[in-house]
Amino acid sequence: MLFDQGIDIPEALSGDALNIALEPEKARFNVRVKSKDVAAFKKASGFKFPVKIGATAKTGTQLISKFGPDEWVISDDAKSREKIAKKLSKLAGQFVMSATDISHRNIAFNVSGRLANEAVNIGCPLDLSLKSFPVGKATRTIFENAPIQLYRSGEDTFQIECWRSFAPYMVDFWTAFSRDIA
Repeated sequence: MLFDQGIDIPEALSGDALNIALEPEKARFNVRVKSKDVAAFKKASGFKFPVKIGATAKTGTQLISKFGPDEWVISDDAKSREKIAKKLSKLAGQFVMSATDISHRNIAFNVSGRLANEAVNIGCPLDLSLKSFPVGKATRTIFENAPIQLYRSGEDTFQIECWRSFAPYMVDFWTAFSRDIA
């Protein structure tokens, strides 16, 4: 089931130097698996769980990010939600694990353009240089007061996920930023 995301992106956030767009609705699952079971879980599930914290694995529309020693987030096309849920439910009978559908909790923004780094860094304290935060890296961090998940999908492209309640705040912040750089 798809839901209206209820967020409008002002025209001021659409340009050549900086483009901030709402990502389509996605299926999202937070998965926890005991460390000793990860290899068997990967084999049984077919999911390509990355090993290193901050690493990601992308296959088609599916992105799996590792955020903790035993924690991954699976993100995929919204139409994949039921299929992933069924697969995880079946695996729950075989492994000590948890899988929580967080599809409706978050909303995602695509931030791109030559000013994307600045638009993210204005509210995020991380070093976003390519050396420190290369393409393919993901982490949990903050944007001002909003907890976010940050994924770098290209040199000048980021995906930022936040709780839906923080989305208007993020849009207002970027709107003010775009006025300041104009």
